[in-house]
Amino acid sequence: MLCFAATAVATVYHYAFGWRAPYDLTSLSKLLGALGGVSMMLGAAGLFRLNLRHHPQHGDAAQKTMDLGFIGLLFFAAAMPMLLTLHLGMVMALFLTLPYGKFAHGIYRCAALLRYAVERRQPNRIGVGSE
Repeated sequence: MLCFAATAVATVYHYAFGWRAPYDLTSLSKLLGALGGVSMMLGAAGLFRLNLRHHPQHGDAAQKTMDLGFIGLLFFAAAMPMLLTLHLGMVMALFLTLPYGKFAHGIYRCAALLRYAVERRQPNRIGVGSE
């Protein structure tokens, strides 16, 4: 969320105020981006540690390489802002692999919550589960 906030602030800087990048090191956009990137790297390192230490029966062994690849992409996407081309390539790879990894769960969960909210507003025609 901090990385998203940094991008949103930079967009406001660019379009609302007409300020062109690169911004000062003390700008809100840079501070949010740096804090978000460091937090993402720490989180990815923690996920890597947990992935290596968890009991083998607590996960799918066939999924292990995909899990480690996803964690690596998260870490390097945060670690590469100085090399913009590699950074954007890592971010693109994250989104291209979205349907094949555990990252897709977020999209399916949002869709399920949306469907649930829509169904709750529909009239209960058969009276099952009514309160």
